[in-house]
Amino acid sequence: METVAAVGGELTTSELTDRVTEALLLAGLPVAHGGHGPGVHLLPDGGAIALRWLASPRLEDAATADGGRAVATTSRRLVADAVENALAELLPALGLDAARSEDATGSDDATGSDAPGRITVRGATARPTASASASSQSASTPPELDATPPVAPGIRADIVTAVRRSAALAGLPIASRPGGAGITLAACDPVGPAGLDWNPSPRLPGHRGEQPGTRTAVQNAMRHALGVALRAAGLDLAWHRPPGRPAELRAQGASDRL
Repeated sequence: METVAAVGGELTTSELTDRVTEALLLAGLPVAHGGHGPGVHLLPDGGAIALRWLASPRLEDAATADGGRAVATTSRRLVADAVENALAELLPALGLDAARSEDATGSDDATGSDAPGRITVRGATARPTASASASSQSASTPPELDATPPVAPGIRADIVTAVRRSAALAGLPIASRPGGAGITLAACDPVGPAGLDWNPSPRLPGHRGEQPGTRTAVQNAMRHALGVALRAAGLDLAWHRPPGRPAELRAQGASDRL
């Protein structure tokens, strides 16, 4: 499993922690305060801050029941690796200089897993400017993990239930309102399956045309993570590639594969 670390440069540890926390919340990701997941766990490491993704503790219980301890360990690592790889992609767009190094080895005390490499943020540049269209919303408000998500007509109830279960196990929030941060569900053609996507915080630039590259970078990184993390948490997924249109990640049931 990779480690994501933030190196402060001229920032104090406290200042860097604030910058990383702000970036995570703008991306729509929860922070695991005190090391209790789900969310991103911030670990001070000398002049750096290492980041680890902590899935729900229920993920291993569910995976063990389905396939034994080895399957549970693999599921946890796949989920964490997927989200941590996304962090390495999206943090630079949020003003943190992220790079991967392969010279760090060790064990993650929080998860007991091997850590063969490190993704290091070597400094911080200008903060992304909060979207004026969402200035009334608090930047420190975390995603709502337990809120009932808005569901478009045409998505089967069993698909909605499966998405909510896998997202909760992986520790990933579902958007609690239209435009909110987290996983979004959209109706597909034919009806039944759900098209999945990721919404950053509405405060992130690009929500209504401002600095669209920042928002797009976060969305692209998290789309890639969803395909791995949610599948590892038990969701039946497939990439749908219609001619002339962007690929779409779909949550489906066994009957949809026929």
